[in-house]
Amino acid sequence: MGSPVTAILGLGREVGDAVARRFHELGHNVLAADSSGDRMLTAQNAMPEKVLLHLGDLHTKLGLRNAVAAAVEGFGRIDNLIVIPSIEDPDTIHDFSQEKFDKALAKTVRGAAQCLKVFSERIEEQADLPTSGAERIRQRGTVTFVLSYSALATMPGRFTETVTQAGVLGVVKAGSLELAEAGIRVNAIVAIRPREEKMETWTGKRTPLGRAALADEIADSAAFLASPEAAIITGEVLRLDGGRSGLAGILD
Repeated sequence: MGSPVTAILGLGREVGDAVARRFHELGHNVLAADSSGDRMLTAQNAMPEKVLLHLGDLHTKLGLRNAVAAAVEGFGRIDNLIVIPSIEDPDTIHDFSQEKFDKALAKTVRGAAQCLKVFSERIEEQADLPTSGAERIRQRGTVTFVLSYSALATMPGRFTETVTQAGVLGVVKAGSLELAEAGIRVNAIVAIRPREEKMETWTGKRTPLGRAALADEIADSAAFLASPEAAIITGEVLRLDGGRSGLAGILD
């Protein structure tokens, strides 16, 4: 059986590195892409040498096609996308600028839709990997978006981040239905990310388990959602919030 190929589009601050390591450990061929040259330099020291790195735009059709083409040229195919959209800087509705807002929507929401279109077009062109069991529904490809907790619950001062991250959930919901017939599953991970714990001192008081999700825990969740063991799961949101969604109030 050939090795599956996973492309990570956007690396975030820590999560992308952990995702690349985890999929590499599982035997995948991995491409890691980001639009920041500085971030790619950091990634070189945090990822296995066999991970293929790609620098380029990740929210336009051309940029996404180039990233997918890099994975195909490097490994012969592509099977999974892990997409980590950028998180916008803190702002409020009083800071609203149409130009800035439109650019943010283009990078995240429109970029997420373009990811699905570009990926599905490539999947249609390639042969399936051999399957391990006839009882399991064929899985031709998976797309998993890794989002901040603002996609589900927010606070003042995160206006653009909230709108854009929540907008990607709409892409997941609609896209999962559109691509189901093609054997492509689309899901999301919404996590209290490590950066929130560093930014907000009260994270522990609002999270029953007392901490944010670790980058490695997010990576493990992404690996599960991309695996044949999750072949029945599509259009879902996996919350890594330490129980916050069920908490009314603040812990002492």
